[in-house]
Amino acid sequence: MFRRCLAVALAVISLSACGNGDASSSTSDDTVPSGKCAPTAANPALGLAAINQKYRVVVWDQPGSATPRELEQIGDDPFAESYGGDYTVVESVAVSPSTCDVFVGACCEPVSGITYHDKDKDGEWEILTGHLPAISPDGGLLSLVSYEQLVVSSVTEPEKEIATFDLPKADNATMYRSQWINGDEIAVSGFTKDGAFVWVAQISEGTVREAFRISADITWDSENLWRVGLIGVDESGNIVTSTVSSSGTNVIEHRYPDSFEVHKSDAAPDGMMTYVMRGARSAMVSRSGALTVWFDTGDPVAVDGSYAWAG
Repeated sequence: MFRRCLAVALAVISLSACGNGDASSSTSDDTVPSGKCAPTAANPALGLAAINQKYRVVVWDQPGSATPRELEQIGDDPFAESYGGDYTVVESVAVSPSTCDVFVGACCEPVSGITYHDKDKDGEWEILTGHLPAISPDGGLLSLVSYEQLVVSSVTEPEKEIATFDLPKADNATMYRSQWINGDEIAVSGFTKDGAFVWVAQISEGTVREAFRISADITWDSENLWRVGLIGVDESGNIVTSTVSSSGTNVIEHRYPDSFEVHKSDAAPDGMMTYVMRGARSAMVSRSGALTVWFDTGDPVAVDGSYAWAG
């Protein structure tokens, strides 16, 4: 299990080192972040987080500014000659649009993952059990994938669980990405021996919907797992996933949130390594490390630096 998690975590590192639900024609209010760290057309990077190619976390969490700040080393440096007996490396970051709180997820020791959070704003990181942090569109709720559970808490009191959802057993599935679809639903994507799947937890119902498969060809034993999985949610509230076509090219699929039916698919941008859509704001990192970010249908804006992930 650890080796499989480690392979997923290192996939991006190795690259950087080398319908019954209708889509709305307008932006869905339930997916538009609001608050002092919410992105805007004038500042699409506000509330963005990234991991640069030195594996340092970079956040745009200063309202009124387009200048990011680079955090001190969190977790192990994957390029260090020695990091001790355990190995924990940052893999994703979430910023609350309402409070600007930063949650840094890391794996793979312990296997459940850990998330760093400076709750008291004193420069001292507290540790939460679970990784793949994701924030609700209103910025108030946090979700973490913790081994075989999805855990929901408030951003202000992340150590107090509000709800938990059972995910597939660790021997049967490995989770890779997570994203709030709206204020009530959280999507998690991962892999089993039978393919790539997305699971959706519904807070109001207290249930996890039946998983839908986005690829039968890419399993947890496949190469290049980063090419398949959850992209996020588009400006109309549709679930967006990526997969690999029969010809070997990357495809971006927009799915109705109720039926998961694909209603639009496009070829992925050339050179795409990571791509995250959070409602009105999208961020993409190329295999060369270039980061672009855009708001709604606005033009992409290039961000200085060289990155391994952003979202």
